Amino acid sequence: MLNTKQILILILSVFLLFSCRKDFERPNWDVDLLAPLITTTLNLEDILPDSVLVTNPDTSLKVVYEESIFDVGVDSLFKIPDTTITDIYVVPITSIVAPGGSFYSESEEYALTITNGVGLNFAIIESGFIEVEILSEIQEDIIVTYVIPSAIKNGDTLRLVETVPAGSPGNPTSFKKKIDMSGYELDLTGISKSQINTLVTRAVGTVDPNASNSVTLNVGDEIVFKNNLIDIVPYFVRGYFGQQNFSYKDTSDIDVLKKISGGLDLDEVDVDIEFKNGIGVDAQMVLNQFTTQNTTTNINASLSHSVIGTPLNLNRSTLTYSTPEVNYTNYNVDINTNNSNIDNLIELIPNQLIYDVDLIINPLGNISGGNDFVYKKHVLETNIKVEFPLSLISNNLALQDTLGFSLPEESETGRILDGTLFLYADNGFPFDAKIQLAMYDEFDNYIQTINVDNQILAAPVDGNLRVTSKKQSVLSIPLNTSDVDNLYMAKKLLFTIAFTTQPQSQFIKIYEGYEIDLQIVGDFSYNVDLK
Repeated sequence: MLNTKQILILILSVFLLFSCRKDFERPNWDVDLLAPLITTTLNLEDILPDSVLVTNPDTSLKVVYEESIFDVGVDSLFKIPDTTITDIYVVPITSIVAPGGSFYSESEEYALTITNGVGLNFAIIESGFIEVEILSEIQEDIIVTYVIPSAIKNGDTLRLVETVPAGSPGNPTSFKKKIDMSGYELDLTGISKSQINTLVTRAVGTVDPNASNSVTLNVGDEIVFKNNLIDIVPYFVRGYFGQQNFSYKDTSDIDVLKKISGGLDLDEVDVDIEFKNGIGVDAQMVLNQFTTQNTTTNINASLSHSVIGTPLNLNRSTLTYSTPEVNYTNYNVDINTNNSNIDNLIELIPNQLIYDVDLIINPLGNISGGNDFVYKKHVLETNIKVEFPLSLISNNLALQDTLGFSLPEESETGRILDGTLFLYADNGFPFDAKIQLAMYDEFDNYIQTINVDNQILAAPVDGNLRVTSKKQSVLSIPLNTSDVDNLYMAKKLLFTIAFTTQPQSQFIKIYEGYEIDLQIVGDFSYNVDLK
């Protein structure tokens, strides 16, 4: 076989020979070229996310996968919708008021609209606004002192002192101001301190002391006060959240095993379902369904365990009056291969989790006496933790990875005709393996699959079934003209390596450092076409 230097010398010699013979036909000939195309190493870090692979003390590997399924927070329990609260003062009798004289002083209570029937007695606001608008028909400038005595920030009561220009019944004047409510504490118990969802305001109207004359207030003249609550989001609330029922039915994606397919038998699987309550309410949960499914194979499996359909009582969290603000309460359900069929749910290599959970808030009613509480950042969480050692039996367990690929562009001076791909595999896994190559273009359009007849041999192991050294296999893949045409179009190669343990009855551990080195070399017939 000619090497690259020999080919170049040959091409140059022929070019010199024919360059002075204009009447000769353009020469061409076929040569053999040996060219490395791809060199790569695959290990479990290429197949599974680093975040889920954990190394045990003996350097064997395990998968630890954690996910939050759903949570219940302040947004689930209730909302404070945007609301406009209007109060109208109507002059009851005609009167004359001197400059600086007060003519109106009154406190009002306003019932806030809170969803889900929740009754609040206290709130700390994280964000949002109250927009205060005052319209006046008084025929002189007036000074309005507007106070929300139930809103306090840093020890100061929310207070506005503003001048509203003179108006008339036919042409009222107005004043508008938006107040940032972030950090304000709201007492929502009203004037009597015994109510819920009740905001108290107080307004005092005074004729401008700088007015030149007394002003006549005619019966029926109005001053209108509008309070617009905008985007109010509480940081903390206290009250009674009611006896609410929630149902959570959803399907969540599991992408941690997306590069794996085929047959898998795991030695051990442990799952911990954690219900973690950061809300000051008692709760009762029922897990109706816990199912995994593989949408590619259309296989699913549902959990068989005593937790299914059994009411679980979660105690309320408690306030610490420190940091963190609450003491969480926990309820954990241990699911393993000894008390359930959880291994079946993982061995089908799922890409989706389907769950159905019922939740009751305050199943025993208002046992807190209106002292339920919730912080925006502390919720009732449902988390799942799946853990299994990579001790397995595999039957064509397929691992996949995609590599960029490109043959040199075909030019007018030559083209690959046919040839053979040689796959050199140094296998560091204790499994036999079959390999398949699929071609894709730059737009991820499938082109062709190349099947490899022979298999990659397993690495040798010691008495503990631990790999002692890598095992090299050389596989040949003949190519015809059509295969070569497709290789020219290909920009990506998808490697699918299907591992099978031998014997099939023996669980084998995977250790840190296991890998397989792959090199593809093309032995091509190349047509050289010299102009």
